[in-house]
Amino acid sequence: MSAGTPDSPAIRVLGAEAVAGRRLEEQTDGMELRLREWEGSDLVAGITRARAGDYSVSTNGTDALLEAYGALARRLGFDAVAVPRQVHGTEVLRVDGAALAAPGGESAPAVLLAGRVDGLVTTRPGLLLVSTAADCIPVYLRDRAGRGVGLAHAGWRGVAGGILDRAVAAMTWAGARREDLEIHLGPGICGACYEVDAPVLDALGLGGERARVDLRGILASRALAAGVRAVTVSAHCTRCGAAGLHSHRGSGGQAGRMAAFIGARRT
Repeated sequence: MSAGTPDSPAIRVLGAEAVAGRRLEEQTDGMELRLREWEGSDLVAGITRARAGDYSVSTNGTDALLEAYGALARRLGFDAVAVPRQVHGTEVLRVDGAALAAPGGESAPAVLLAGRVDGLVTTRPGLLLVSTAADCIPVYLRDRAGRGVGLAHAGWRGVAGGILDRAVAAMTWAGARREDLEIHLGPGICGACYEVDAPVLDALGLGGERARVDLRGILASRALAAGVRAVTVSAHCTRCGAAGLHSHRGSGGQAGRMAAFIGARRT
């Protein structure tokens, strides 16, 4: 794959038509972008900006992860946080109270290292779910009836493998109805910046030798096909946008990772 740019020679963008009319812009709040349209008295959803630091799970040691994610959970008002070690796969884990170790003290949230999965769902208040990204798409899920939340990591391999459908299924297993689900496709690389070659196009079922691909557009189409009626798409691109986000392609592979997050605080 080569790294395309918005002003390089015209190459078709596949999937872009599916995002029309679905744009929803997260709001800047210091070190984070927040999904204010979803947030209320208890629900919190957003993503850290680059200025907040590097939340990479693969490059930070265990002590650093416990400190960084414990601090994030505390700042957002949670007593526990679940952190996956993402592998560009399609496994989705349901996390509940039984899976969590006791907090280390009144001011120290519990940090669950959730293993090699790319999606998490929970019905547990007080538990923050996170997902790391630096061009891949964070997929936020919530049940409008209050039966749970979910978060998944979708790069091209996850999109090709069906991570969105697995996350929707996990939410229904947790008690949600598809017609009550909402999905938001968060900040990620836009179609104008994401140029791929034949192996990726084949994996996505698109064909061709070279094209630009809007991963959020493909995910939006799949969410609608899965029976989810409410689907929105972030207006932010990690590579060409001005929100100050980590971008793997934009940095030549040197970027850190942002932490997408969602959870319901205890009330």
